[in-house]
Amino acid sequence: MSLNLDKTAWKRVQLGDVIRRSRTQADPANRGVDRYVGGGHIDSDSLTIERFGDVNDGQMGSTFTYLFQSGQVLFVSARPYLRKSGVVNFSGVVADKTYVLDAIPENGLLQEFLPFVLASDHFIAYATTEATGSMNPRLLWGQMQGYEFDLPPLDEQQRFADLLWALEKYRLSIQERADRARDVTAVVLRHAWGDERKVAVGDIGECVTGSTPPKANAGYWNSEDVPFYTPSEIEDEFATSARQRVSLAGAKAGRMLPKNAVAVACIGGDLGKSAVVLEPGISNQQITSVIGLPADDAELLQAILAHPLGRAALRARETTTIVRKLNKSDLMKIEVPWPADRRALHTVIQARRTATVSANFEMSRLARLRVALTAEIFGGAE
Repeated sequence: MSLNLDKTAWKRVQLGDVIRRSRTQADPANRGVDRYVGGGHIDSDSLTIERFGDVNDGQMGSTFTYLFQSGQVLFVSARPYLRKSGVVNFSGVVADKTYVLDAIPENGLLQEFLPFVLASDHFIAYATTEATGSMNPRLLWGQMQGYEFDLPPLDEQQRFADLLWALEKYRLSIQERADRARDVTAVVLRHAWGDERKVAVGDIGECVTGSTPPKANAGYWNSEDVPFYTPSEIEDEFATSARQRVSLAGAKAGRMLPKNAVAVACIGGDLGKSAVVLEPGISNQQITSVIGLPADDAELLQAILAHPLGRAALRARETTTIVRKLNKSDLMKIEVPWPADRRALHTVIQARRTATVSANFEMSRLARLRVALTAEIFGGAE
């Protein structure tokens, strides 16, 4: 898809000439403000900000004093490569490193178009280059104001904004459908947990604890043969591609996990996370896995353990010395809902997976389209 743009009427501007930063401050306790937005509430590459914290939750820092109103744009200046910016539809406060921004229409920029300026690869490349600081680089306001780009006339901005916001609305509708599938699954599993009939995990499959091949043996590690899984690969229902791999000899020094192993993180802050392994590999000793299950049972067991009631059952068995830990023997004793006829549960889990895969594919396609369109409008990364 190409916009076939004629940019002869476009005007070269600096960002600081077409936006203003709101610096209105207030003590939330004395101004009736009940919401705050931190960096963790803003999803990377999102154009809207839906999540927030309660100012009385004890998690808000003392620098959260900058007021924002519905319709304004928030931009997180720290680590701009994370692409955390978007429009809010509520009021609240942010910290000093989050800029509260408005377009200046009389200077040629529409408010509806501003989020796409800040989300473009062209701007992110500039912001990343100009950010200062090594540990937590930040785009200072002065540097942000100096960003130059070609600005279309207002009528063209409106057309572009209408097109790009339509894509975003469609993306959100896809995400909503996927979320509904997850919600239905959660309800079904909650009812399953209410069933008095339970089976110990150790009776469902064989539980094995991983082991790390000796690091001193370079022959074990200088290879791309076999995945080496750690808790960092356990983020969703399926294990992500391993960041490290070992040789075949290294894998023999560990314990091979077959396809459809259910990997459970059993130590520290990752304790309780679980995922199904699709590519056979080995894991470190921070993971205990349940093996010997067919694919449908593996996906069902992972969903049961990942449910809030499953996570609670895992926590109830953990021990705490210096760090939180769940021993293999304790994992084996955890009782979970496991009816003899699991076909209905298999169907629910498969439907959720289908919805998730379909949504991820479509959202990936939309993301590529948005990148292509914004690159045509603003230029690509420099």
